[in-house]
Amino acid sequence: MSENTTYVSLANKYRPQTFEDMVGQESISKTLKNALKLGRIAHAYLFYGPRGCGKTTTARILAKALNCTGNGTTKPTGEPCGQCPQCLEIAQSADMDVLELDAASNTQVEKVREAIIDTVALAASRDRYKVFILDEVHMLTNSSFNALLKTIEEPPAHVVFILATTEKHKVPATIVSRCQTFRFRPITTDEITDHLLDLAEAEGLSLTEKAARIIAKNAGGALRDALTLLDRAIAFSDGKIDDKLVGEMLGLTPQELLNQTITALVKKDNASLHGAFETLRAEGFDANSFLKDLKNALGDLFYFSLGQGSLPFEGAEAIAAQASSGLLAGLSRKINKLAEEIKFSDNALVGAEVGLFTIMDSCFDIEGFIRRLEALERGETPSYPSSGHKTPSSRPAVQQAPVAAQKTFSSMAVEKPLSAPVKPAAAVNAVVSQPVSAPEKSVAPAAKITDDASLWKALLKAFERSMFVYDALSNCSVQFNGDLWTIAFGPGKEFYKTPAKTKLPEIEKKAFELSGRKIKFQVIVTQSSTQNTPKADVKAVAKQSAAAASAQDIISDEEPFVSADFSADIAPENPLAEVPEELKGIIDVMGGEVLA
Repeated sequence: MSENTTYVSLANKYRPQTFEDMVGQESISKTLKNALKLGRIAHAYLFYGPRGCGKTTTARILAKALNCTGNGTTKPTGEPCGQCPQCLEIAQSADMDVLELDAASNTQVEKVREAIIDTVALAASRDRYKVFILDEVHMLTNSSFNALLKTIEEPPAHVVFILATTEKHKVPATIVSRCQTFRFRPITTDEITDHLLDLAEAEGLSLTEKAARIIAKNAGGALRDALTLLDRAIAFSDGKIDDKLVGEMLGLTPQELLNQTITALVKKDNASLHGAFETLRAEGFDANSFLKDLKNALGDLFYFSLGQGSLPFEGAEAIAAQASSGLLAGLSRKINKLAEEIKFSDNALVGAEVGLFTIMDSCFDIEGFIRRLEALERGETPSYPSSGHKTPSSRPAVQQAPVAAQKTFSSMAVEKPLSAPVKPAAAVNAVVSQPVSAPEKSVAPAAKITDDASLWKALLKAFERSMFVYDALSNCSVQFNGDLWTIAFGPGKEFYKTPAKTKLPEIEKKAFELSGRKIKFQVIVTQSSTQNTPKADVKAVAKQSAAAASAQDIISDEEPFVSADFSADIAPENPLAEVPEELKGIIDVMGGEVLA
């Protein structure tokens, strides 16, 4: 660049001059081009959308298309030549018939009347149309809008209004209804990245794709902001622009620090989280910028955990393997609130660290807990959510119960009989204590099982995949009495009563499938093993327990402990009576005393 050459910023140098040059607004460009070719020209247009996405540029291109004479036609064209006097002057904002007004500087009704209303009836001095471009039109006062209303509703045939705003909701509905409205969307990160790479090639710049993507992400959907950042990067670099240089220029948090902080939050590692803030202090990072980068990184990681997007930073895949999508979303939301809290803090780093420690202690991976509980209920090995790309409704695949777990169940203690052993002749009323054997491979029975002991073994095998039921049946004694079987739990095993009662319909159904007999099961809790309970008393207790079970409604089929009523045990009718054995067991475990 020579000394006499005036520097032009990239945003102005590469400002689109035709509809084809527009980036990310193809639908608007196509609509306007077709309307110009068909001669369907509206008297007023309203362009709205975020900053830097092409509203004013499109307004200038439309003004060129309305007045271009370079194609040798006397009608508007969808492809302005860019070489005729009208196109050149409009590009430089020097055309007398194309008036660009900044509504933010001309809010008063007198200025609107002077600039527009008093001149709108005058014919164009040279061009085909007189075009009024009102930028940031939402800044006008209500009086100015009212004064402009009639003019926009019925302008002269040679006048076209183009209104541009970033806040459409502030424009009165009476104005909006008289305009053709076009919504300019934020330009995507991919579109900005591709445009920056093309521009860098045209300028002879060494720009890496990662650096271009970082600039695009920090532009917030505004191409003008992206070009301004690229101008800064060119001045900051020594000829090569890479991701590290751009991150240092923008003051972005290093990926290693983000990885360390997020990992500490997920694992609840106090030392690692404090170490991250020690690095922030030593390197002089801004707390607000750090929280913003942390929130954005968690958002990108959340999408990655759902199977959307690419790897947000190095080490993100390992974090997604340990945390559920729900936890990542919750952390991002809470950090966003924390950023608002410390925005005006006198010691932002301390506030940010204390806030993150609070968030770490209050955020729990509820989704992961539920999945692991579901796995335990199915008799599977609980695991963390799988890493990488998965759908929100995915669940862990069914796995074979590990051999170690099977051995654990096999080695459980066997309960003693409910009463003293009886002679073999009274086999019908015998109390059988069935030891739990190691689970064998389930095989469909060739015939119905007639022997009670064999049927009990078959029931154990049938429920070996249901952890709660299998655990309850493995810690009980069973009494065979024809088609009425009694399941009893001794002292210290009372808590198995609830899951066993909840699953009685399933147990009875399975017993019918295996034996063809309609066996009725009842659940009781035996007295202390030191007492010699007569058989008649056991039967009486069983009858009372069965009557109580039929009288109360089961609240839920879910397990484990959702349908029990312990009110009788906790608050006996006669507080001076002897303390029940069940309550004594609870006191032994939890401590405390009984107050009369």
